[in-house]
Amino acid sequence: MSAAGRSPMDSRIRVSATLIILGLLVEGVTMFWNTPGAFLAFTFFGVGLVFAGFAWFLVSYVTKRG
Repeated sequence: MSAAGRSPMDSRIRVSATLIILGLLVEGVTMFWNTPGAFLAFTFFGVGLVFAGFAWFLVSYVTKRG
């Protein structure tokens, strides 16, 4: 697909997917740590990024333009 053929929704979905993938990577890395900080990183950063990705997708889906 060419850059001219992309819709604004495509870029919003890319941002959403990037946030979700980053969150899953953080969660995957912290699964191998055995410290209290790993739980905090998993909870606040990992789950937070995944939640932000889902929220960004839902908001962009509801408020799509064009």
